Amino acid sequence: MSWSREEALTDPAVREAMMFTSEFRFRLRDIPTEIILRLYRPLHSGRLVVRRSHDLAIPQVTAPALAAHADESDSEGDALHLVVDEMVSLYNAARAQGLTPDPSWLTPNKNFRDF
Repeated sequence: MSWSREEALTDPAVREAMMFTSEFRFRLRDIPTEIILRLYRPLHSGRLVVRRSHDLAIPQVTAPALAAHADESDSEGDALHLVVDEMVSLYNAARAQGLTPDPSWLTPNKNFRDF
């Protein structure tokens, strides 16, 4: 018998099975830290889940409210846009207030592991 990827992970003991689909890397202007976004597809769902290496937190700027499940989407483009737009909007709001970009704005995501 030949097993599919999905069938191989159907045992009740297996939880949250996801398949890595792609990785994207970028930097925000004037901040040298590389940000990594990884996209995963849960095996029994058509949605994509985004995991990011860093979160953007600027104490002087209020982050915009996030949509429910902002880290999930149906397509790679939508998933990337949601996460990048969130970060860029906060970054641009800080710049508009006259703040100078600083590496301390990026905090490593403790649950993200680099390969």
